[in-house]
Amino acid sequence: MASVFKRGKTWTYRASYLDEQGVRHQPTKGGYRTKALALAAANELEVSKLKGADLTGATVTLIGYYDQWLKTYKVGKHSQVTESRYPTIRRALVEYFGEDMPLKDITRTSWQSFINAYAAGTITPRNPKKPQPRSRDTVSKLNGYVHSMAESAIADRIIYTNFAAGYVNPGTAPLNQSLKYLEADQFTALLHYCQEHAKLTRMYLYCIATAILTGCRASEIIALQWSDIDFEHHIIHVTKSWDYVYGTGFKPTKTPSGVRDIDVPAELTDMLQRLRTEQSAYYMRTGYRDELDLVFRNNRHDVPGDAALNHGLKRVEVELGFEKPITFHGLRHTHVSYLLSKGVDIAYISHRLGHSDITITLRVYQHLLKSHEVAQAEHTVNVLSALSAQ
Repeated sequence: MASVFKRGKTWTYRASYLDEQGVRHQPTKGGYRTKALALAAANELEVSKLKGADLTGATVTLIGYYDQWLKTYKVGKHSQVTESRYPTIRRALVEYFGEDMPLKDITRTSWQSFINAYAAGTITPRNPKKPQPRSRDTVSKLNGYVHSMAESAIADRIIYTNFAAGYVNPGTAPLNQSLKYLEADQFTALLHYCQEHAKLTRMYLYCIATAILTGCRASEIIALQWSDIDFEHHIIHVTKSWDYVYGTGFKPTKTPSGVRDIDVPAELTDMLQRLRTEQSAYYMRTGYRDELDLVFRNNRHDVPGDAALNHGLKRVEVELGFEKPITFHGLRHTHVSYLLSKGVDIAYISHRLGHSDITITLRVYQHLLKSHEVAQAEHTVNVLSALSAQ
């Protein structure tokens, strides 16, 4: 049973309980302005004990537990891109809550206040003079990590409710949620340009053509090895991706379903055979040997990164006179748009993209499907009208 007493001008509570080993503990905390506040805190402590919380962890700080949780469950177990977020989140937590905030003192209200400030960009802003609001996706990622940490703290019986659950995300929506893609005639013109001008010194053109005809992500294209190309059956085996952000080489595909076989037209395998011939001749002439046997290694022994691919694509789009150029990833969206316009089944497109579930494809490309649905509706009406006329 906790006791409450006055110490100087403030009130203090002292709890008393036995732990699982029979050792008595007497956690004490003072500084409360009124007796009622101290009594309420003491009652909360009692409730915590009844619900199984570990009162010996009452002094565990938010930052201390976050660091321990990362070390135990996260560090070294995920991609470098994912793990780069950990120190960023830590800086935001320290700036708002400080180093010494007890984990058990974080409430849903105080957490929501932090989320509001983080979303507004006033915490750890890139430009302190002109803070920029953060997106919903960024806010969601941070809350997701801390939510998972809080679940671990509950399992450790340090807290008994998850303060990050049921939060409201005030982050900004994307400026333009519509997918950017080329029209069919532009798609064709771009492919023809690549077929005519691609060479070892302009490797990005081979990459663009591959993206057009496969719908693959840039990281999947760059990771292709010659053993992944089945020239006889015109199939590309996607088994991995390439870390062009940190330059660590091969890494797993975005999801397990990203490992897939993609049927491609002979025009693409013919292009790649042309590249292989040119590449092999250059290697023999210079005495270079590629230990990784990468498809898209150029004459400087490099593979193009994301920036190089986007820069190269933009140059071609400008040369071809495209008024609304797209990014390299937009080629993936254009691939889907073109196949839908030709009546290709959405389930097959989903597999081709490497989506784990067709619902992902439906959600991402819902506006394209809506346009396709209008065309299908018109076609259906015409078919039924012809039936009635018979």
